[in-house]
Amino acid sequence: MASGHQRSLLATSPVDVVSSDRHTVKPWLDARLGLSPPAPNMVKDGFALIGGRVEVIGGRAMPALVYRHREHLITLVAEPQNAGAVTDPVDLSEGGFSLVQWSDGAFSYWAISDMERPELDDFVARFRAAVVPG
Repeated sequence: MASGHQRSLLATSPVDVVSSDRHTVKPWLDARLGLSPPAPNMVKDGFALIGGRVEVIGGRAMPALVYRHREHLITLVAEPQNAGAVTDPVDLSEGGFSLVQWSDGAFSYWAISDMERPELDDFVARFRAAVVPG
């Protein structure tokens, strides 16, 4: 999982579609993959959407959203679930990167960044709160 994030940091651009507008990013992902995860506007929380890309993991293409927090990028990969289980965040940090995984029943998410783990935990908590209906 860390290798995709690391590749994006080395690339000319960490995203394939550059936009802070979820109404641009979500249709772009949907046109390529037939699905798109929630992409909440979290600018007021200090996490700005900068775009999206297609990430290939284990031979499967998955949508990835990219957020910026100060000088750090956060890659959020979302794997669709068919009535999957809801799980709490789990620390899977590896290779010098903070990595957190959780599921909301519709998607299984992986958030990865080179930021400190408490900052990534804050992103995850705010993202989860932003996508809860109601």
